[in-house]
Amino acid sequence: MRNAIGIDLGGTNIKGGIVSEVGKLLEYRTIPSNAARGAKEVLRRVLSLLETLFNYSKKYSIDISGVGVVTPGVVDPDYGGVVGGAYNIPGWCGTPFMKVISEEYDVDVFAHNDVTGTVLAEYKYGAGRGKRNIILAAFGTGIGGGIIIDGKLYSGASGYAGEIGHMVIHAGGYKCTCGIKGCWEEYASIRGILRTAKMIMRAHNADSLGGVKFNEKHGLTPPDIFTGAEKNDPIALEIVDAICRDTAIGVGSLINIFNPDMFIIGGGISKAGKIYLNGIKSKIANYTLPDARKSVDIVATEIGYEAGLVGAAVLVFEGINGYFKNRHLKFR
Repeated sequence: MRNAIGIDLGGTNIKGGIVSEVGKLLEYRTIPSNAARGAKEVLRRVLSLLETLFNYSKKYSIDISGVGVVTPGVVDPDYGGVVGGAYNIPGWCGTPFMKVISEEYDVDVFAHNDVTGTVLAEYKYGAGRGKRNIILAAFGTGIGGGIIIDGKLYSGASGYAGEIGHMVIHAGGYKCTCGIKGCWEEYASIRGILRTAKMIMRAHNADSLGGVKFNEKHGLTPPDIFTGAEKNDPIALEIVDAICRDTAIGVGSLINIFNPDMFIIGGGISKAGKIYLNGIKSKIANYTLPDARKSVDIVATEIGYEAGLVGAAVLVFEGINGYFKNRHLKFR
């Protein structure tokens, strides 16, 4: 049985693990990404995490077939790194991390967009088993997407397919980090959720939710909002209603376009659980054509927080987007 190291690079944390070919997580580690410090620091931390995982594999005699990396942005394996996107990690676009990892560890490296990794993991081992047409949306620091059509990963003409966070849902709305105004990401990601929450709280002249007061020491977070709603705090419930509406606009639009048999909700915000998932489902009818709505199951990720790194390992097992150690390329 083959094993691979999977790395899931996020704007907040880097998750890494050793994954077997049947999807079993043999080892798991996570460290802060320190993305605000720039690409060199992020790459240094990726290499540090890889060193830890390779040492573990040697200690327990686990053969490693390759390294898989999922990352924000568009990956070009011929270049050996991200060539577009990755707006939340300064300088990461243009960093040939695949080349660096391959040379450092004499290993084949496979890489793709972060949410592509998640949808591959769910399709192969999780909620999407047995489905042929799947859309996955991951809500966190940003919003990413993964698309499976007729059982095959869809990447588009130049690898940009799945950048669903930059679908405009409010024309002329808030300016996104990508430069476009009104992106879905500005309304349904963490920063969008917190903006919405603060606006509603200001309108009510409120500084607390569910009995918890917020100040400079205790800043508002998405879990605070959902916990307040579970306690039936009326302002928290109003915030969650607005959040789920903005989320459902994008989900419904994607269902209309792709007519999937499954739509998977993932990312850090999905840990809010049923109050979040059911809130989205309650709004879907307002934004989805009836026939498309009837044929789709809207579910939460099954694998959970480790899905990205498991999907990164799937890249290795399936040989997707590889930079191979025995080739010598001239990098631009």
